[in-house]
Amino acid sequence: MDVGLNSDQLSLRDAVRDVLRTECPPDAAHQALTDPDRWRSLWKTVVGLGWTELAAGDYGPVELAVVLEECGAAIAPIPLLSSVGLAAGALRGTGLDSVLAEIAGGAVATLAVHSPGARLPGAPMALHNGRLRGRAVAVPNLPRAEFLVTLADAGDGFVAAVARCGDGVTAAAGESTDPAQPVADVDVDAEPLATAPLSSAGVESALATPLVAAAADLVGVAGAALHRAVEHAKTRRQFGTPIGAFQGIKHALADNYVAVERARSLTYAAAARLGDPDTGPADAWTAAALAKAAAGDAAVTCARTAVQVHGALGQTWEHDIHLYVRHAWQCAAMLGDSRALYHEVGRRFAGGAE
Repeated sequence: MDVGLNSDQLSLRDAVRDVLRTECPPDAAHQALTDPDRWRSLWKTVVGLGWTELAAGDYGPVELAVVLEECGAAIAPIPLLSSVGLAAGALRGTGLDSVLAEIAGGAVATLAVHSPGARLPGAPMALHNGRLRGRAVAVPNLPRAEFLVTLADAGDGFVAAVARCGDGVTAAAGESTDPAQPVADVDVDAEPLATAPLSSAGVESALATPLVAAAADLVGVAGAALHRAVEHAKTRRQFGTPIGAFQGIKHALADNYVAVERARSLTYAAAARLGDPDTGPADAWTAAALAKAAAGDAAVTCARTAVQVHGALGQTWEHDIHLYVRHAWQCAAMLGDSRALYHEVGRRFAGGAE
């Protein structure tokens, strides 16, 4: 299986990178921390360029990963991950094409799959007599969303369900580690707009693509934080020497580089497996879970190291590094933290999966 990017995918990456360099400087994420509407102008640009069309079936998981990695690197304060990566990702293969078409057209959507107290995603809702009920926590970009996608136990199997935010879908305001990407809890007691049964593999069949999407975003954050740290280490001098020459710094940055490349390799391998029709749901979930776990660790570690390399400068509000820390912390916990994901993969490998 070839996991390298082809010429079209490389061109897509370069085009997205160029747009974000112009339209989404770090100041955009800074402004979004205090301005809840700062994302709208950038979102209009993104929709106009057709990036939300990644939600449609014409694009594969690798193209999705390419775009989301660049958005993560730019810490873009837009709901692209929650819309086309999480919500649309969970609906892939369900036949709910009308909902996917609206997301592809720019409607903001999000995915609610965390039950209160649960470290791993699952089906937090129940569907009974045509009514969707339940509670989910830490739903990304819920305050901005028009559609809520969730997974529900229908009694005779699991379904993907879509509800319109508003009547019967109540958000509970809460504090976000990264206000540029707000999260909130949600209570649902509504008639769904649409439902679709999941495959025999159940919940894991719907979660593989969202896990890869989150991993791609985190790889972007990790790579950008590492780049910022390396550039500072090359130019900042102490005792007449660039600080990057000191063992304590260069060894940490080398370890970070290994972590980023491991996470990137696992992420694109998982995306390639999702696009391979011969890959079974269990194998796809395992590859996606390993990618997300590795990417979460890499992003958090690289962001922390970047703060350390920048020293006192990295502790200030005016500097950009805390933006990477915020984004890494919040996204690393999404869809399961690395420890929970590794534990579940190990449990299944040891024969504990039912």
